[in-house]
Amino acid sequence: MNLSVRLHTTSSVLTLTLIAFIAQPATAEDDGYLQITGDDLHSVFYESTVVSEYQRISGGIQNEQFIETHHANGETDYQELGTPKIKGSWQIVGDDKICYRYPGNKVFTQTYCFFVYKSGTCYYNYGSRQMTLNGPYDWRLWTSRFVRKGDGGTCDAPVS
Repeated sequence: MNLSVRLHTTSSVLTLTLIAFIAQPATAEDDGYLQITGDDLHSVFYESTVVSEYQRISGGIQNEQFIETHHANGETDYQELGTPKIKGSWQIVGDDKICYRYPGNKVFTQTYCFFVYKSGTCYYNYGSRQMTLNGPYDWRLWTSRFVRKGDGGTCDAPVS
């Protein structure tokens, strides 16, 4: 192998190593986020009401704020402000996801699952497309965030 080929190969390997290092997401602990799992995850939702808001994919808060009450029997009452309640169900899947279904609803037709992280008094939901093995690709790209009604928590000011 001539010197030119060896230098090119070495340069390519170093470049790929650098790209792989840069592409790794930060760990939850590095960003002040704690993943909620197991019994703690169940406790967050069991017999609780969450006050939540969605985030647009392009950033910013949508006008769709919602409240969801989680009953002990696995049922939910979901309501976007100013609209009728929608009956659904919730369950913890595996040790690390909460999943929702809304049978018979014409808008929410799938099962929706989220990994839940907490920062301060605010909880953040991330869909599976936003996740890596080490946490979300980008902590700013949460699907929805919430506080538990009655806990006195708050989230950061709305994203602009």
